[in-house]
Amino acid sequence: MPEKCPACGGTALSSTITATETMFGRDETFPYAECSDCGTLWLTAVPAQLGTYYPTDYYSVDLDPEVALGRPGVRSFAKRVSRSVLFGNARLARVARALIGKREFHSFVRVLDSVAFAGLPLGARTRILDVGCGSGLMVYALATAGVEAVVGVDPFAPGDRLFDNGARLMRSELGDVDETFDLVMFHHSFEHVPDPAASLADAVRLLAPGGQILIRMPTRSSHAYETYGPNWVQLDAPRHLTIFSRNGIETLAEGLGLAVKAVKDDSNAFQFWGSEQVARGIPLMSAESHLMSEKRSTFTRAQIDRWERESRTLNECGRGDQAAWLLVRQ
Repeated sequence: MPEKCPACGGTALSSTITATETMFGRDETFPYAECSDCGTLWLTAVPAQLGTYYPTDYYSVDLDPEVALGRPGVRSFAKRVSRSVLFGNARLARVARALIGKREFHSFVRVLDSVAFAGLPLGARTRILDVGCGSGLMVYALATAGVEAVVGVDPFAPGDRLFDNGARLMRSELGDVDETFDLVMFHHSFEHVPDPAASLADAVRLLAPGGQILIRMPTRSSHAYETYGPNWVQLDAPRHLTIFSRNGIETLAEGLGLAVKAVKDDSNAFQFWGSEQVARGIPLMSAESHLMSEKRSTFTRAQIDRWERESRTLNECGRGDQAAWLLVRQ
């Protein structure tokens, strides 16, 4: 990684922190520098074999979308929920989220909410590229909802694939894509790219006139980072290479001829219980983790509910630990 800040190019450091790999309990430590100009954090010593930190159970990157969402009853339900969020008033999605407690479903709806936040200017004909899409679950869901041209790109995808609903998956680098899109999305993938400026420049290159870029990612400009510091769960060392400050992403965007059209915080209780687990030495993927088993979790339902309420308050005042940035050409 560069000695200068990946966001603003600054070379002065305000501090350095050491973060531990806490997802799988590898107990390895990694150094992050903090830019004194914009506050962005970046990993200064990237492992030579970074791919070993992305096993197949890393957020289900090996999940087959046609199996997960393609079964007749599931597919019909996913279609109705997706269309409710993207093309309706999202009432069905709100009701379903209240009734369904599964974390995966809530994450699914949260991503759809951010797509609706960006907007589909051409409706179902909006051309969408999802960068860092994993196995393609979201591109499959968007196509199921009726979006006609959805492509996912990821260098670690299982392989090139045309899904049964017309969505496409490309095992490729973003720089190799040569199509044009109305919406280019990074859903918690931008913090993983080794050269954020180059990746964002590639996204700009692929934009159709009037196109937009949506970046959802953690931000160190948050109550959670200020509270937990090196124990903040969304450091996720060493997979998160750059953790932008709010000022940092605005500066990077401006340098590439982009403006921030809107920002929407969408953090949740994970920022609290995940960070509490890091402080207690509980790996995220361990049997005792709240992620893996709420029954074996050390946290009560009342604690989780309180953290959810606090998260909503932080989102409303722009202090959540993750957000969606909508970028447009200046």
